[in-house]
Amino acid sequence: MNRFIIYTRLRLKAVLKIFPSMCAMTLLLCLSLGGILYLQSARSLHLAEGDEDATVPIGIAGVSDSGTFSAAFPALLQLDSSRSEVSFHLYDTKQEAVNAIRKGEVLAAIVIPDGVISTLLAGGLDQMILVVPASTAGLETLVLRELSKAVSVILGSMNSASNVLSDYYVASGTSDPEVIANAQTDLLLMSMQDMLHRKHMFQVRYVKSGSQLSVESFYLVSMVLLLILLTGVMCAGSFIRSDYSLAQLLNLRRLGSFRQVLAEYISLIALLSCLGVLFFPLIGAVLGRMPITFSAFGLTPESFLNGFLLFCLKAFPVILLAAAIDLFLYELSKALITGVLLQFLVMIVLAYLSGVFYTVQSMPGTLKAIQPFLPTGQALLYLQATARGKTSVWMSLLLTLAWAALFLIGSFLLRKSNVSGKRGGR
Repeated sequence: MNRFIIYTRLRLKAVLKIFPSMCAMTLLLCLSLGGILYLQSARSLHLAEGDEDATVPIGIAGVSDSGTFSAAFPALLQLDSSRSEVSFHLYDTKQEAVNAIRKGEVLAAIVIPDGVISTLLAGGLDQMILVVPASTAGLETLVLRELSKAVSVILGSMNSASNVLSDYYVASGTSDPEVIANAQTDLLLMSMQDMLHRKHMFQVRYVKSGSQLSVESFYLVSMVLLLILLTGVMCAGSFIRSDYSLAQLLNLRRLGSFRQVLAEYISLIALLSCLGVLFFPLIGAVLGRMPITFSAFGLTPESFLNGFLLFCLKAFPVILLAAAIDLFLYELSKALITGVLLQFLVMIVLAYLSGVFYTVQSMPGTLKAIQPFLPTGQALLYLQATARGKTSVWMSLLLTLAWAALFLIGSFLLRKSNVSGKRGGR
């Protein structure tokens, strides 16, 4: 036991020596990931202002029961489609559309009451209902803006109608420009009056969406996971071994492979934890003042910082997993350059397959199927559930810790093989 304590203390001293350089590299990594986070989140923010390169899935419910609207709807979907920011999906009932929101199939839904067109043409105000997730800020603005495009097309058609009216008067022998202008004005005013009377045609309804985070919060959770994974790449030089003579000597001194790996695991966790204690409050303070709202963590800088730090504290099991994966990859490596390259590629591939770079709505079906079976996939699911404040995080937490134990056992078996010389330790 004394030998284990001594070796653990020596490993802790070794990682403390590289701590200043690790801080510098971690700062560069935080700046890089922060840039990615800002660009991805800003893109989702600009979506509400008119990002022409993106589309948002919106559900339409009640079309089949809306009489005239049912026949006219296919034409409305094609209005100015080259600049459309919204892709529509049809549902028969409001409940089907709400379920689609909860499953992440669409980001909002428009519920159309029966006979809405007839009511509006008769001068009534039969309101459509816009249903959006409570966590998705500003989405109603996006939908109303898209619909305003259709209104502009209709107004353009009215302008064409006024020109046709002018041609009709001229063909009928009426050449008085004042008469023609008055007729055109009356036509446009009547049409615009009908449109203005409809400005309150929408009611906004919010539904709880327990299956998804807002886009901004999703990318913040993903970047935290990526930061933890890539930190292990930077400290590879202190753990990758090309010569196992020291490990063999320790083994002869009754410090077996398991206790060697355990001591190194503790020192690696200590290093990652110290970096987290130093950088997570700084990250929270900076992000809290960004012009982007991470709704899952708080809406004010103070509440965001508290929510983010609590989230980072709960992310400690992910640090345990990342350290176990790091040690396993260190044991597979026989040279520093190949080890760092292996570490980086494995972490990036795992992050990609786990859905770090894509929202749930945009992930291909194959990645959705693979995600739960990957260690980093379970880690991401755990972090997302934690960010949403869900109580049902135990399954993902247990699977994350189980993966950490498996990688730790794998590291022990590899070290034992290297120390015993079965793999030709050099």
